[in-house]
Amino acid sequence: MRKQIIIGITAAIIGAGALTAGIASAHDKDRCGDREEGRQGKHAQMEDGKHAGKRLHAMAEKLGLSEEQEAQMKTLFKDRHEQMREQRGQIKEMHAALRNLDVNAADYDEQVAGLVTQAQENTAEMIQMRAQQKKDMFAILTPEQQEKFSEMRPDKPRHGGKKHSHDD
Repeated sequence: MRKQIIIGITAAIIGAGALTAGIASAHDKDRCGDREEGRQGKHAQMEDGKHAGKRLHAMAEKLGLSEEQEAQMKTLFKDRHEQMREQRGQIKEMHAALRNLDVNAADYDEQVAGLVTQAQENTAEMIQMRAQQKKDMFAILTPEQQEKFSEMRPDKPRHGGKKHSHDD
């Protein structure tokens, strides 16, 4: 009898948790579907330039940039910001296209392959843009500042994740 009560309570707790998660997921548009409302944090700060301005000023102080160098960096970052906004728009469109694909369509596999090709092209473009920005940035910096910059950006995981070792 006691075992049945424990099983019943456990089942009720698991069921309530699953129900709560399902309801929360259905109401949370940021998890999948329309992401416009959920993007208020970092991207909203970047839109008004406050976040980028603070980061640039902090970097200028750490590297000892001249006013001219800081102005050049500001222009460089502003240009990159515009490019990245366009890239994010393209990625958003691609995700919407993927969500809207009809699995039962006769050309479904071809449509998926087209989206894969588009994603590869977008990724290659983004890598090239980042490499070009670094090259342009290093053209502004002195060799000493380049070294300081490299030391400021140690090989660490982003977004608080743990670094994975491939030597296992």
